[in-house]
Amino acid sequence: MYLEKLEIQGFKSFANKNKLIFSGMLDDKKRGLTAIVGPNGSGKSNVADAIRWALGEQSIKSLRGKKSEDVIFSGSDQKSQLSLAEVSLFLNNEEAVKKASKQPEKIENESDLDQIIKSCTEIVITRRLFRNGEGEYLLNGNRVRLSDIQMLLAKANFGQKTYSVIGQGMVENFLSSTAAERKDFFDEATGVKQFQIKRDSALSKLEASYENLQQVDMLLVEIRPRLKSLTRQVEKLKRRADIESELKKTQFNYYGFLWQDINNKLDSFNAQFLDLEKIKIEKEKKLEKLGEDLNKIRTTDNFREINELQPRLRDLENQKGQYQKKLSRLQAELEVQLESQGQFDVSWLNNKAGELTADIEKIGLEINSLENSRPKLEEESLLAKLQEINKEIVDNEEIKRTINRLENEKFNFNKQISKLEAVLEANLEAQGQFDVSWLSNKQEELNSELKNIESELSKLNQDNDRENSQKLQENLNSIQQELATLNNELRNINDKIRVAAKSGSKDEKISQIVEEFLNKLDGINSIANLDEAKKLILEAKKDFQTKIKATLTGESDEDSLRIQKIQQTIIELTEKRQTVNEHLNEERLRLSTINERLRLSTEKKTQIERELVDIKAKLEKAEIKFDAGQIENEKLILTKKLAEIEKEITKLEASSQGGLLQDKKQAALEQLQLCRLKDSAIIERIKLLGDKKNQNNQELTDVNNKIAKSQIKFDSSEIEKEKIAINKLLEELNLEAASINAKLETLNQAKEKEKGQMFECQKNIQALQEEINDVASKLNALKIESTRQETKLEDLENNIRNDELAISEIQAHAVDGGAENLSYWQKILANSKNQLEQIGGIDPETEKEYEETKTRYEFLSNQTDDLNQAVKSLEQIIYELDGNIKNRFDQEFKIISEKFNDYFKILFNGGSAKITKILVEDLEKEDAKNNANKPENIDQGLTAAEIEMKRMQEEKMKKIKFLKKYNAVGLAGIEIQATPPGKKIQAVTMLSGGERALTAIALICAIISANPSPFVVLDEVDAALDESNSERLARILDDLSDKTQFIVITHNRASMRRASILYGVTMQADGVSKLLSVKLDELQKDNKNLEKI
Repeated sequence: MYLEKLEIQGFKSFANKNKLIFSGMLDDKKRGLTAIVGPNGSGKSNVADAIRWALGEQSIKSLRGKKSEDVIFSGSDQKSQLSLAEVSLFLNNEEAVKKASKQPEKIENESDLDQIIKSCTEIVITRRLFRNGEGEYLLNGNRVRLSDIQMLLAKANFGQKTYSVIGQGMVENFLSSTAAERKDFFDEATGVKQFQIKRDSALSKLEASYENLQQVDMLLVEIRPRLKSLTRQVEKLKRRADIESELKKTQFNYYGFLWQDINNKLDSFNAQFLDLEKIKIEKEKKLEKLGEDLNKIRTTDNFREINELQPRLRDLENQKGQYQKKLSRLQAELEVQLESQGQFDVSWLNNKAGELTADIEKIGLEINSLENSRPKLEEESLLAKLQEINKEIVDNEEIKRTINRLENEKFNFNKQISKLEAVLEANLEAQGQFDVSWLSNKQEELNSELKNIESELSKLNQDNDRENSQKLQENLNSIQQELATLNNELRNINDKIRVAAKSGSKDEKISQIVEEFLNKLDGINSIANLDEAKKLILEAKKDFQTKIKATLTGESDEDSLRIQKIQQTIIELTEKRQTVNEHLNEERLRLSTINERLRLSTEKKTQIERELVDIKAKLEKAEIKFDAGQIENEKLILTKKLAEIEKEITKLEASSQGGLLQDKKQAALEQLQLCRLKDSAIIERIKLLGDKKNQNNQELTDVNNKIAKSQIKFDSSEIEKEKIAINKLLEELNLEAASINAKLETLNQAKEKEKGQMFECQKNIQALQEEINDVASKLNALKIESTRQETKLEDLENNIRNDELAISEIQAHAVDGGAENLSYWQKILANSKNQLEQIGGIDPETEKEYEETKTRYEFLSNQTDDLNQAVKSLEQIIYELDGNIKNRFDQEFKIISEKFNDYFKILFNGGSAKITKILVEDLEKEDAKNNANKPENIDQGLTAAEIEMKRMQEEKMKKIKFLKKYNAVGLAGIEIQATPPGKKIQAVTMLSGGERALTAIALICAIISANPSPFVVLDEVDAALDESNSERLARILDDLSDKTQFIVITHNRASMRRASILYGVTMQADGVSKLLSVKLDELQKDNKNLEKI
């Protein structure tokens, strides 16, 4: 693989797109050399920067810039700035493809980069940067990551940061760098960079795996106690579920039997109630029939005829009155006629006068008879009797109200008795639920345990207050003394270092470094946090060591010993501070453990006190519930009161004659009404007779006047006839009225007989009413007993609801057992509830939490297995990589060292040079040194397995840190020793500028010879060489060009003469670099052809 073409656009001074085509395989041996020349400031070094940038350089300082946008063309007076910089490297890969084609077997798990190297004849690496800061990498036109580019270059033996592109000043920096800084250079020089990248990646993954494993282990440590606790709770929950299942089954049988028993009793009571209701209804029907018979008696034909005849009699009287009025009118007409004729029949008038006189007397006698026959005394007697009956009715209503009040009291007492019986039964059922002796024993046990816990709390408090306080005070005093001693030692060391700085004041740079380090130590003394102080001391130590070694390399042994002594003193001080910090942490941990024990004991004490309060409440509740004697006494008292009330009700019912009094009252009212009807008829008759008497008197007066005036005769035959007819009608009416009066008299006599029948019927009604009252009393007793059973049923329903059962399910349940199983069921209920009480309440979500915790624990356990497997795999990979790296590094390092000596002799015409490895101590020695005088860290509260796990994790993390700090070879740095001919100088810092440049070039040539890179860019590395040394360098590069393609930026003619392609770079007026190319090989051929001609 070699660089075939370079395209630059927008990069630094190359604003326009420029292409550089480099020499490839000139023949079977040579890859050629390309020289880039130009005046200073023309931009020729920008070509080297462009190649370095395209290869993934991240240091803007190495590219001679301050920020990333500096690599984009910034514009000039004549040309505006650009927004994009793009550089593409075209790598010819035909040789690798041909080599891969000779090995047809396919490698398993081959990466995409390996496939690209083996299949693509041309590989294009492109890097772009936009002015907004966004950038991208392209591989054959596809976007990739920087790590992909780095891995591809490592596989092709490109050195990203070292010898592939050697710019201005890098030769001097290479020699002046520290031994540790030369490690990266030699990783690339020996060709182990690709393995080192894989190793670093594997180390990062291993560290992440260790951290993840540690986190998983910590989570498992946290989850494991919780899982154990949840397991116990779930077992309790399952046990509780079994007990609840048995309890529910028993409750269904027990409650189901009670439910059926009560409902059967209620059904029986309802059947009896219906029978009694039927009997009552039949008797009430009989009573109603007797009532109807009584009403029939009251409304017999006699009464009806009397009621009918009386209106008829009144009608006859009215007709008589009308006929009499007509007769009077006819008499008046007759008189008018007679008067008009001037005739008066005196004899007729006399007769008329005699008749009127007789009628008047007769009417007067009848009026007197009627006045005497009015039933005044009977009416008065009936009114008095009616008042007595009303008084008796009022008294009877008061008796009824008293009976109702007593019935209500009786009902309430029965209800209270039912409730007391239900409470007594419930207490008897709950007898097994509260084992008083067990509760008392439990109370005594908890009291004893509470005393023990209080004693332990007192002891812990005393230990915490007395012994721990003393120990902490002693430890604090010791720590303060140690801190004071450390501060004194630090001050002494500071003074020693300042003396060392003054003794080395010949070198101002050493004084500056020492003073800077002392200032850092002064700042550390004021830091209270020991961990932070330790960290700052280590950082200051590292910085001080690096700078002092870089500055004092090659000085006297006395300075080196002094520096080492200072470093050792700093290490000892750091370890003492660390020991003090660990002592403090141990004391804090011990205090936290004691506090945790105090907290747990206090919580347990509180829990026991709560349990004692619950047990006391249960004991009180049991004592209250078991007061059966008081319940029996109350029941007896209520029963006595109930018996008294029943006696009083019976007595009052016996004295109550509500129905008979009403009947008497009704009969009296009917008699009174009949009397009043008679009286009203007599009064009406008297009134009619009085009117008739008055009329006759008036007529008699008129007749007498007429008789006195004259004797007139006239023809009155027609009027007389009409008068006779009217008189005849009047006689008929009188006869009918007399008949009616006779009938009324007969009917009144019959009515008196029916009164006896009515009283007999009322007596039967009273007897039947008593029978109905007796049935009603029995119905009332059934109601009371039904109410008692309904109260039990309500209590049973409440108990069912309190036990969170469905009544519908209890009703539908088929009971497995009978009354003989009641005691057995009650015992099971009591035992089950006691067991549930002892188990206590458990959150139903516990099982869900247990499943989640268990699933998480199993998942983390599986993750632990996967992580351990991954750790083993990564450790195996790192082990294999370390072996490959060590073998490859040692082999290549030996070759480079030999080549370095050879090229050094060529360039210096003699002398010797070598490179040596500075190895760190073995891992075991390093750990032993770090752990020297370190007290054992006691982990309180952890098991032996957890402590061992923690220790192994700490060991692994230390190992990771060590492996990341040093490479697989255990290399701390590379030391360069060079001795020019005729001199005894060994440190490269003592060489002159030219000698340093030749030494660096000799080392670079040795590296290229031992591990050739596809191409190497040398940017004015020969600037410090004279003409002879430049010629030697040119010959060496020419010899090495059979393995490596060289691109040399130079002003040296020797290098130009050996170049196959020469590029000239000029700066135009618009500030843009321009390229001109000349192919010297073709030009030489043309010159040879001209010479032949």
